Amino acid sequence: MPATLDRTQQILGYLEGVGIRTVTLLIVPDTGWNARELDILRELISVGAELAGHGWRHQVDQIRGLKHRLHSAFISRDVAEHLALDRTGAIALMQRCYAWFGEHDLPLPELYVPPAWAMGNVPTVELDRLPYTSYEYVGGVYYKKLQRHIGIPMVGYEADTTFRAWMCRAWNAANLASAGYRRPLRIAIHPRDFELRLARDLRKLLDQGGYALSYGALVSV
Repeated sequence: MPATLDRTQQILGYLEGVGIRTVTLLIVPDTGWNARELDILRELISVGAELAGHGWRHQVDQIRGLKHRLHSAFISRDVAEHLALDRTGAIALMQRCYAWFGEHDLPLPELYVPPAWAMGNVPTVELDRLPYTSYEYVGGVYYKKLQRHIGIPMVGYEADTTFRAWMCRAWNAANLASAGYRRPLRIAIHPRDFELRLARDLRKLLDQGGYALSYGALVSV
């Protein structure tokens, strides 16, 4: 988002310093992008960054139902847009997100990542009708061409409370063990992660280096 663009550029500088240049930036369209900020995105694309659709506003106006309430309390707070919508609304949001890129002369995204990885009530058959080629979930990525989900471990570091730090550490330990030395690992970095409670853990992992893959390349691993 425009509000996090400066932090994002700093993170990309850190990643380049440890040899990680293949990155995917999750773009939230309806957040006030201006011409200068769009030009920055184009510059990042020119040096190898890929763009993915990521909701529409990254914020909900109300919590809808018990499932959303529990998800909000323990995981997503007020960002899980899909959980606040019915199936038709979520699909319309994804289509609107995709169209925004073309309207602003940006490459059309192949990947869609629902905010908080919460797809909500959108079945696979509906995803197959949308223009994206892949969709990211907590447990992995659904590739439309292959007609299947591929499980890919993921670690994350967005922990601003002691409870969230405990949850993230437990989750990360399990996923690092699952990835081992041979399986790809998704590393999710939110804009404030280097300022939060697990910043040291994140730096330790990134400083190990490794070979970075695009989402498209993952299907051949």
